Amino acid sequence: MSSSPSLLGLSDPREITFVTTLLDLGGPQYGHEAAKRAGYARTDAEADRAAALLLSHPRIAKAIAREVQRRFDIAAAGAFNTLLEVCANQRAPANARITAAQEILNRSSVGPIVSRSAVIKAEGGIEDLLDALDRKERGQPREGPMIDITPPAQRRPADETEP
Repeated sequence: MSSSPSLLGLSDPREITFVTTLLDLGGPQYGHEAAKRAGYARTDAEADRAAALLLSHPRIAKAIAREVQRRFDIAAAGAFNTLLEVCANQRAPANARITAAQEILNRSSVGPIVSRSAVIKAEGGIEDLLDALDRKERGQPREGPMIDITPPAQRRPADETEP
């Protein structure tokens, strides 16, 4: 899987070849082979030195990080399509469809669904909530939390909560 020079932020064709070959082979442990294939060395000793120099260069490290991120982004799109296919497949087991739907929702702008085990604690009624919204619209600070949906394991004792 090769990438264009502009995506990697590199202009030297040998550096581009080194980075893409390195990742295609499986990572930094194949640096000496990537250095040979990119034309930096002919012998194993030269390749080891060239790989060490290239891998320690910040520009190469940034290019590797960008390319790895790009590859994960591509894989994420494929993973989403797989989840969508499972979710829409009427012949898929119900639990698989539900799990796929939950995973899609959890990663969307809708966000994770609040767990059944979450404790929701409201300190006030609807009028208090409306007053708080009015204060927010006027730019006034709120007077403490109205609704706390923090999972029990992450909740601090009442005496430590912020006002």
